[in-house]
Amino acid sequence: MSFVLLSPAAVLLGAFFLGPVIYAIYLGFTNLQLIGIHAINYRFTGFTNVAFLLGDAVFYKSLWLTVVFVVGSGAMATTLLGLVLALALQNCIAPVRWIASAAAILAWTLPPTTIAFLWLATSTQSGLIAIMVGNSRLDILYQNAMLVVSTANAWSLAGLAMTMFSAALRNIPGDLMEAAQLEGCTPFQSLLRITLPLLKPTIVTCALLMMLMTFGNFTLIYLMTGGGPGNDTNILPVYTYQQGFKFHNLGYAALLGNVMVLLSALLGGMFVWATKTRRQDEPVNNDPK
Repeated sequence: MSFVLLSPAAVLLGAFFLGPVIYAIYLGFTNLQLIGIHAINYRFTGFTNVAFLLGDAVFYKSLWLTVVFVVGSGAMATTLLGLVLALALQNCIAPVRWIASAAAILAWTLPPTTIAFLWLATSTQSGLIAIMVGNSRLDILYQNAMLVVSTANAWSLAGLAMTMFSAALRNIPGDLMEAAQLEGCTPFQSLLRITLPLLKPTIVTCALLMMLMTFGNFTLIYLMTGGGPGNDTNILPVYTYQQGFKFHNLGYAALLGNVMVLLSALLGGMFVWATKTRRQDEPVNNDPK
């Protein structure tokens, strides 16, 4: 009966996900182009694209930049910023907490296009930062492109991370904190010995979720830098777009897309594992009430 009930979803999954993925894997081994003689009359070329990929220095740099962006901006910066915001707002007066929470959630709900233009206006020449330091020629985006786009990404996702940690903080039993105060623990000691250990499942889940969301954040970087200057922000989604729609190498772009599918599957598997582990670690409420 379960198989019968789940079969429509399985058919849709196979038609709209597995089918395109399998077709993209095949295209990764062809010489398909966007325009030209191989736009229609393309053929299977074996491991030609794979050999080019293994010798492509830009691909290795793009892969490294992707790891830096996903881990540094997504898993570390966004998670840390969300945790700090949730802790800071935990004991604030209600009006301050409402305003700060609304601002963080608003930043999370803004479209990537709006976020890109906001940070462009902040970090380029004659932008907000240049005006504040009194140097209209200062271009932080050009000088530290990866740092700026990573900061913009963390800023945009911090509201979601803050919401997750705020919910987790409300689930910490108050009697534990009261017992720690009676024992003479300082707020910092309570944070290290009680709060953070109890938040560990949420921290892991949040970090993996932020990594997944950051990995697919193509619009922000493409609008802010286009992968430049040079290749300083040319992460895999941007490089794949360039190969497919700028250099017209759709076959090679499909192979790069297959690499991203493997990385996404790895991150998704880690997220599912962390969520399952979190459910198993949650205490069971045996209260008959």
